Amino acid sequence: MKTGRRTVLAGMLGAVVAGVLPALPAMSQTGSGRRFDFGLTDPGPDLNTGYTRVLTTHTTANMIANGRTWGWVSNTGLAARDRGGPAPLQRDFIFLNSTAARTFRIGALTPGRYRITVLSGDLTNGDHYTRVQVPGIDGAAALPVLHPGTAQYVTLTATLVVPQGSTTLDITFDATQINWVVNALILEPVTDAETPRVTIAWNPLPASLWSLPTDDPTAAMLAGHRTRVASNMGMSFQPTGLTRSHYLSLITGQVDFWKTKQNPANGAIIDPYLNREFQYSTPAYAHAAATLVAYAGRADLLETAALALDWSARTLSTRRAASGHEDFFAPMIAHAIRLLKPFVPAERSARWEYDIWFFEPLITYRFGAGVNNWNIVAACGEAMFQTMKIRDAGHPFVAASFARQGDNFDSTLGLYLEEAMPYDQFPRLWVSDLIGRGYSGPYTQELNETLRRGSITSLFMQSPTGEHPAGGRSAHHQWNEAQQCVIYEVYAARALTNSDGELAAYFKRAAHLSLQSMQRWVRPSGEMQIVKNWIDPSQNFGYETYSSHSQYNLLAMSMLAIAYEHAETTEGMAELPAPSDIGGYVVQTPRLNKVFANAGGSYVEIETAGDHDYDATGLIRVHFAGHSPQIGSDSVLKVPSYVIPIGSAAPLTTGIGVSWLGADSVWRHQGELTPAQITGTTVTPTETVAGKVRFSVTYSGTFGGGVSSIVEQYELTANAVQVTTTLPDFTGAVRRVVPLLSDDGRVKCKIQATGEVIKLAQPGTDWGGKFTYRMLGASTVTVPTTQYANHNGWARLATGEYAAGAGQTGVTLRIEAQPNPNAPAVPV
Repeated sequence: MKTGRRTVLAGMLGAVVAGVLPALPAMSQTGSGRRFDFGLTDPGPDLNTGYTRVLTTHTTANMIANGRTWGWVSNTGLAARDRGGPAPLQRDFIFLNSTAARTFRIGALTPGRYRITVLSGDLTNGDHYTRVQVPGIDGAAALPVLHPGTAQYVTLTATLVVPQGSTTLDITFDATQINWVVNALILEPVTDAETPRVTIAWNPLPASLWSLPTDDPTAAMLAGHRTRVASNMGMSFQPTGLTRSHYLSLITGQVDFWKTKQNPANGAIIDPYLNREFQYSTPAYAHAAATLVAYAGRADLLETAALALDWSARTLSTRRAASGHEDFFAPMIAHAIRLLKPFVPAERSARWEYDIWFFEPLITYRFGAGVNNWNIVAACGEAMFQTMKIRDAGHPFVAASFARQGDNFDSTLGLYLEEAMPYDQFPRLWVSDLIGRGYSGPYTQELNETLRRGSITSLFMQSPTGEHPAGGRSAHHQWNEAQQCVIYEVYAARALTNSDGELAAYFKRAAHLSLQSMQRWVRPSGEMQIVKNWIDPSQNFGYETYSSHSQYNLLAMSMLAIAYEHAETTEGMAELPAPSDIGGYVVQTPRLNKVFANAGGSYVEIETAGDHDYDATGLIRVHFAGHSPQIGSDSVLKVPSYVIPIGSAAPLTTGIGVSWLGADSVWRHQGELTPAQITGTTVTPTETVAGKVRFSVTYSGTFGGGVSSIVEQYELTANAVQVTTTLPDFTGAVRRVVPLLSDDGRVKCKIQATGEVIKLAQPGTDWGGKFTYRMLGASTVTVPTTQYANHNGWARLATGEYAAGAGQTGVTLRIEAQPNPNAPAVPV
């Protein structure tokens, strides 16, 4: 932002911030300034016009004899380097390779107020910790330590007063650790005091890590679905009946609940179980409430939304965000400013913009360019600030972040590779929102193509119940489905813009299925269960250590607010069957260790290399359209990383898999296999049509107990999933193990075992369902009463016993869904 823009903002703030944020005026044109370029060249012409060259030999001892009014009080140990390059100020510098202090003195000054600007950085090293100490700094505050990374250049500005009777200024440089470096210094007269400020730039920007392969497997995936839809249009297809307004309905219940948890003194949202503000609850609330102000006519929410935004912008600006989560604030704040600005006085919106303009992104955010999903969120928010002209368009944060994020994407399928499934779509939703709003900044081509592919791949990973794929940390949280709503609504709108109404209708259907899934979990008080169980939120059951009732409820509402806006152009569009409705495919995501398959709404998810903090290896999810997905999902784990009650029974780690008894009399379990034990996994489809899918998954490795290979043959048909598991080289005893949901915290399931058949029924009006499990050929089938905690509540382990040698011929499990009278109805 130019100085003029800064002056306008400060003027608009006026009395609103008097005594809090001093005005930042344009530079005075009176008096003489001093500009110094620290480095090597002497004698010879100065490489930077208007600057005086400072060498290590320029000391105060010889300054008068040499006609100077400035110099080093002591130059002991000072050294200089020239890194080369075209930038005169950045290429060379003076430094001290220790923490010791050295003072640079400027004489012949007129008493008064000056702005001091210090440039510090190094093209090839990032180990500098420069502290600048100057007497007379306005506010007497210690100046921030300057710690530029490699090829970063930090600019510090502050104002100071040279008192009457004094004509010199001593500027002391030292280091808090390792060493310090100074490239340039400017001293110029100004009129008013200014708050110290730090900015950072790269020279050059980090290199791109993007690679876009020419092969596009999503094209064949989508073409196959189009064909199956065209040839199965006579299929029974029940529209959800949802409309764009249902997003606002869900947001309304949440905002009306959370407005009662706002601290009226500062606007922060207080978690009722933690009794404090947590993470990004407050900016998420500001965004959700602002959406209702703008689109639902909720004028009564204007002040509570604005108050939350006041606090969010200020704590972000001063790097005092709750729980150190500044990186997540930017896009929510950007949306809230955009939505609320027409409804508030100009002075208030100017204050928000001032707070955002004032902070330096490269210092305020916790994670650097390309590090993880945090950086993606921050970069998307900063790109919005640039579009809104709050941040300088040339600031390098966005370009540098997107440049380095390329390495985190599987560009072939368009997925984000942060191991856990929720953190595949989480960063993609923010970029999708940016793309949907017409982003045309750095790396537009790479982001557009990668995110387009990812949106299609996501359609084939979605459960027919609308649920997001399981797997890894933060799975089974409601915001998983909310982020699907964003991605699907963005790409429904983009498909319609591209005159592809069919694709738009597929995305629309997928978005509505996701929203329908969320509607199941609304509490009577208006907010939601944040994890898919009905245990009281005070118990944190199934939570991550970083989960809270406030932040993960409100994060989901911020996402739905984004989805609502992107749904505008496709409002009223009729749904067409999504891939999760019609099936007929097997999709493998090797870099995320998952396999997804679906036939006519019968769906499986397979984890090919389990992270046993969260999931077993093998079959972890079986869902059927119209049935409660919790009946057939989630592993049980010996030591889960998510929260379960202290003292809970510790089972073996298993999904729906087999166990075998080795010659050492030790039972080993497929679910416990680690990535280190699995040397290879092969997925082989043999039939893929809408009503029937057959494929095999072969695991190779050293599994112990005499097993080095596991082959699973899957057959999916409408309302049935059958898996036959073979241990080709094993002749001992085997078992089949199946986790069965027994209690979700509200409804106890009915479980009955007779012969080789288990019947499970979840009664109630909230979907519910009836499954039959047949362990074909098992000598006995038992379901002990011991219950084990997992994300969805409590599970019991069904076990089928097989005779020695059965592993070689194969043990078969058939899961069937029975007619369900409680399937979702069309909402009113």
